[in-house]
Amino acid sequence: MPEEGAPHCPGPAGGATMGELGLGLEFHTWRHFSSFFDDWCERHKVLFIIASLKPLISLRQPPLPYLPSLASTLRFRFVRLICKHSGTYVGQSVVQRDQQSQKIDCPALITLRLGPKKDRLVVTEAKLQHNHQLSPREFSRCFKRSQLEASLGLPIRITNSVSKRFLAPDLVWNLEDYSRAKDKGMCQLLGEMHALFRADPGAKVKLVFQEDVAILNSIFLATSHMRQLARSFPRLLFLDQAASLPGDFELYSVLCQDANGRGREVAYCLARRGTPDLLVFIVASLVQSVPEIKTLVECLTVGVACLAGVDAVEEVLPCARVQVCRAQVLEALGRRARELAVPGERRIANLLHNLAHAASPKVYSQYLSDLEDVAPLEFLRYFLETWHPYKGTWAACWAYYRGESCPFVDHLEAHRQKLLPALTRDTSLAGSVRGLLDLQSLPVELQGLQAEEVAERYQAAGPGEAAALAAEELALARHGGGIRPAEGGGFVLEGTVRGASFTVGADLASCSCSIFTAGRRPCRHIFAARLWAGKALFDISLLPPVGGDDG
Repeated sequence: MPEEGAPHCPGPAGGATMGELGLGLEFHTWRHFSSFFDDWCERHKVLFIIASLKPLISLRQPPLPYLPSLASTLRFRFVRLICKHSGTYVGQSVVQRDQQSQKIDCPALITLRLGPKKDRLVVTEAKLQHNHQLSPREFSRCFKRSQLEASLGLPIRITNSVSKRFLAPDLVWNLEDYSRAKDKGMCQLLGEMHALFRADPGAKVKLVFQEDVAILNSIFLATSHMRQLARSFPRLLFLDQAASLPGDFELYSVLCQDANGRGREVAYCLARRGTPDLLVFIVASLVQSVPEIKTLVECLTVGVACLAGVDAVEEVLPCARVQVCRAQVLEALGRRARELAVPGERRIANLLHNLAHAASPKVYSQYLSDLEDVAPLEFLRYFLETWHPYKGTWAACWAYYRGESCPFVDHLEAHRQKLLPALTRDTSLAGSVRGLLDLQSLPVELQGLQAEEVAERYQAAGPGEAAALAAEELALARHGGGIRPAEGGGFVLEGTVRGASFTVGADLASCSCSIFTAGRRPCRHIFAARLWAGKALFDISLLPPVGGDDG
């Protein structure tokens, strides 16, 4: 058995040479160690994971005077890395064992501690003897550079166990407590989740980490109200990348269309750029959070950023048509033509437009033949490889919306305008989550109330005092405040006078306020509650019958 510290690895591991890992090796920054360790692992084809971490500064104790300046560079005062196959059983991974035992239980480990001078990390333990031969295929599949640098300070056993399943409120509290002294950013993020569950125990949240690495890949979340909107309006769903976030993250939003024709958020996903299988993950998570919609979704429209994975969505939504926004497809094609400086660009643009809006498969084929005659080979290859195989998702002759315009572009544009102020106040990941949750409020929804349009419909349908009062109450509904579910159904709305509240019935057609009780006319609270729930604002049955209170 080699003595401790002697490098012994499968593959091209010889004696210790320049750049080898060994006892006493020093690193002045965490980034330096991460880069060195990536190179070393690639040379020896070994996989290590973080077993435990201790941050340089603990939130439970005041920092020493010399530590704050080093906190961002060294980050940790203790780090232990273990072989990926430490404590695993045969059958869990593809390895060729050197020893006969049920457990692989590889003893290889590496420990770094803060050095005596308190300004560097020093390798204090380096057991590099493995009891198995690593599969090259497994190494190429699992190894990713910069994983240590991005580590969030949670143990692998925890991040592996919580990934891809909904978090329980008590687990969020435990994770927040664990990360409190380890990673400020993760602690703040979990603090937002904790606050969400306190206010909304029915919310659904997933945190997905890279397997065997404590690097956050994605966050899925849907509040109780968002889930109820999906339950009430499952027929048409819209999904697209809605914003780019700091830290290499992107925001994807899922919208439904309510009875007023408005796009409403039913789920958010904050995902690291390049995360694989994202479309299926988002849709599957939404269906898991609202199982009733699985067979009720008729059409899911996605943006071109979500093209990968459209074929697999049918397994999650068996009754739905999946289509890609036609306008975005044409934009992508036009952009590619400009990049390639395609001659006759305008003629090709016209052909692409005609092809996208073809009235039948036969007409599509005719325009495709014309395109093949005039398009340069490189552009034609791009079209045939990238877009033609998915023609059934974006060409008009196969579209769900035939003879009518798709509201995808309008809904996403309105949604992005709504996002802007929410995502610029705090650019951290925790701040982005807080901003998204702040959008789920009645005052924010009321900012988009088209009161004048609805009032005109009431006045056209029923001229008289009742219609005029309905128009007046619609305008006043914009000043609504907080709203919460009422016991037995309906909602409790805060009044403009401090401490006042009014209860709208489960039918969203009655209210406890004096305006309704005096004349049975729709009040501002009914309109606000209906807007919040997505129920039609224009409903002639809300007005008193002709010959009633109006005389």
